[in-house]
Amino acid sequence: MGTQNFRDKQEHIEYLEKFKINQKRAMFTIILSILLDSFGYSMVLPLLPGIAKEFGAPDIMIGILISSNAISALIFVPIWGKLSDKYGRKPILLISQVGTGVSFLILGLSNSIFIILFSRILDGMFGGQIPVIRAYISDITTPQTRASYMGKIMVGFTLGMIGGPLIGGFLGVFDWRFPPYFASMFSIISIIMTIKVIVESMPEERRIEIKNQILMAQTNPGDKKSIWNAEVISRLIQTFLLSLISFIFTSSFTLVLYKRYGADPSVTGLVMAVAGVIVLIYGGVLIKPMIRKIGEKQILISTFILFVITFMFYPYLFELWMVFVFIVPYAYSVAFMRPLITSNITKAVNPNQQGEVSGWAVNLQSFSQTIAPLIATGFLQIGGLTIGWFFLDSYFLIGFTNVTLAILLLIIGYLDIKRHPKLYYYERLRKKRKAMQKRRKTLDK
Repeated sequence: MGTQNFRDKQEHIEYLEKFKINQKRAMFTIILSILLDSFGYSMVLPLLPGIAKEFGAPDIMIGILISSNAISALIFVPIWGKLSDKYGRKPILLISQVGTGVSFLILGLSNSIFIILFSRILDGMFGGQIPVIRAYISDITTPQTRASYMGKIMVGFTLGMIGGPLIGGFLGVFDWRFPPYFASMFSIISIIMTIKVIVESMPEERRIEIKNQILMAQTNPGDKKSIWNAEVISRLIQTFLLSLISFIFTSSFTLVLYKRYGADPSVTGLVMAVAGVIVLIYGGVLIKPMIRKIGEKQILISTFILFVITFMFYPYLFELWMVFVFIVPYAYSVAFMRPLITSNITKAVNPNQQGEVSGWAVNLQSFSQTIAPLIATGFLQIGGLTIGWFFLDSYFLIGFTNVTLAILLLIIGYLDIKRHPKLYYYERLRKKRKAMQKRRKTLDK
């Protein structure tokens, strides 16, 4: 079986070479693209409370700004994913990057809350980078290596999330318009890099070859023709719940830091940068050796449980230093859970469906991003609820909501693993191979 896995890997490498795709070079450029994109986005986050304050907008307006971006992404992201399956990854990636750059420029030039709202909607319309990049990685990896490669894109994302808030927070102290201008500039760099460096992973000849393979396979009634099956639906629900929990936390994070601890943009940027460093350590350094040592299945189940426990403590973060402690288990859960669930989704569909299914995954993330900010900032707007003899403040409401959603995520994720044992078949084979090797060594002695 080990020989078969090696043979499959070699065939995949030869297949990529046939279309002149260098896996290492492709991953490097994709990580840089994600870095520049997240750098621009994260520069704006620490500024939201200040922007709302300048225009006299209520707390809920921050939620509306984030949600409007997600609503437009909800409509357009699946379209970009499907178009990338049909016309290739690179042109769609370029269109997305141009739209993102223009939206940041409009944000910097805004003179009213309505122009800011328009810039956020425009950014969502062209937010096709993530599904295309996920599809790109699926193109150049095998099911056995996909989770660790999905984790690697967290390196670029996290580096951007480290540097972005620091620079955005620092510049935001002087003028909140400076970071959007910087973000627009970095989008231009990203566009140039994509044109010059990135190699198309789904060229026309490969699309034709895959299409012919699918047409030939359709003679077998057992083959998949649609992306919609029990595995995909279960994992898309997991994606939605994980995103909903994360966005409830992150969409209100800058406002919570401002209202609960009195943090200015520079402090907010520092907290977000520290969180980014922690995610970088987990996603960039530890994910591959931990998957090799512990296995994807055990890590995924443990992160489900840890997510529940982590948010139980959220209402009791009375001091700023407690936030730094909180983000350690939170970052661990997100850094491991997101690429593992994403990898599991890609294993349930055909190669020519990767862009479409990735588009739907991001679509659900956008839907969660539409709901979550309104929930979180709504809790902050009302200040709390009185239920019977008890008063539940906004921080308790956020924590309780996320604990409930995390428990639901744990149940659905666990049932998915139990009902689809083939998902981690290669881990069982690896364990058997190791056991056989150990037995041989014992016999040799």
